[in-house]
Amino acid sequence: MRPFLVAVARPSGKIANDEQRALRKLGHLDASGLVPLTLDQPSVSLPDFSLYSGVIITGSPYNFLSTEKTDAQRWTEEHLLRLCERLLAADFPTLALCFGLQMLAVAAGGTLTSAHPENMGAYPITLTEEGKKDPLTGQLPPSFYNYVAHAESLADIPDGLTVLASSPTTPVHLGRFGQNIYGTQHHPEIDTYGIRLRIEHYVGVYFDPAEYEDILSACTSVHTEHGLIPAFTQRYQR
Repeated sequence: MRPFLVAVARPSGKIANDEQRALRKLGHLDASGLVPLTLDQPSVSLPDFSLYSGVIITGSPYNFLSTEKTDAQRWTEEHLLRLCERLLAADFPTLALCFGLQMLAVAAGGTLTSAHPENMGAYPITLTEEGKKDPLTGQLPPSFYNYVAHAESLADIPDGLTVLASSPTTPVHLGRFGQNIYGTQHHPEIDTYGIRLRIEHYVGVYFDPAEYEDILSACTSVHTEHGLIPAFTQRYQR
């Protein structure tokens, strides 16, 4: 079996490590089933897709619309946009998470907005009629909860994007480019352990420290849906 390439769009550390732990667990992959590609370096060689079953793009703390960016963010965005352009041109199996969906949209000619932010928490997400019919997302419940934390989202629907799910506050929560490229604004990879880790990490960033206990209780008491990841790996592993 060919492994899946994981395009890592965030700095190394606990969150990046937990993403890969969760992707292996939920995707039923062993240690060799994921190959990381770190993007926050000055020079990155883009992969030979024939070596992989598919590509997973991680989330990120970066905001594309930010006017002040570190070198690491600029390198990450530059390499990821190039990768997304190649993925879109090849319609290569891809699952892009949060920031990954946003970068796919930019590479496809779309724009982003800060008009639909969602603070850290579990939000209700509902499939569209197209989402119910899609071979991948049609395996999910018609409505479900997933963890969310983002300041930016899609401002429009670029050419080639089919909207598969939305939330009350964010119109595009799940979409498909072409036939094989999927992107989520939410985080199907985050389990209960992962949300605890993120709440501790992002206290004072996505929410006020005084809200810590309430947010922790609200997030850990909700059942969230993780079926998209195993559906993706099982469909595309070859």
